[in-house]
Amino acid sequence: MKAFFTGHRDIINIKDGINQLIDMALDRGVTEFFNGMALGIDQLAAEVLIERQLHWTAVIPCQNQDRLWTLQQKLKYKELLKSASNKIVLYPEYTPGVMQARNQWMVKHSDICLAVYDGRLTGGAALTVNLAIAHHLPIIQFNPKTLETAVIEPKQLSLF
Repeated sequence: MKAFFTGHRDIINIKDGINQLIDMALDRGVTEFFNGMALGIDQLAAEVLIERQLHWTAVIPCQNQDRLWTLQQKLKYKELLKSASNKIVLYPEYTPGVMQARNQWMVKHSDICLAVYDGRLTGGAALTVNLAIAHHLPIIQFNPKTLETAVIEPKQLSLF
């Protein structure tokens, strides 16, 4: 089974929550993790995956994803990428929509969504969680505001 991470960019350090998500994913049989390598939760999750020596794939939206980042952010990004089990680059360069295409790719190729998500109605994490819901994926959510973990199972329509 495969799982992917989504979350907010402005979360500083919530490794305990990420570890909880990973533990719950492993309990469900996940053996492969997808990571979009964005700033924030994605890179924190990459650090935890590396620390735990788990198999993960960096799903990079475009070759120059880091083009607007600071030197320090670029160096950290390149260092994390060295430890990825696999790397997939979806587009050769940035164009509008590549970040959303990356998220769609991860949803399409995953069985579970691991979300560090506080319930905001806007932003990339919200869009990706809603996309996972639309694709009937279970969502394991860690709320960084309440520090609570929840599992949101897909709803199945009943004919009766």
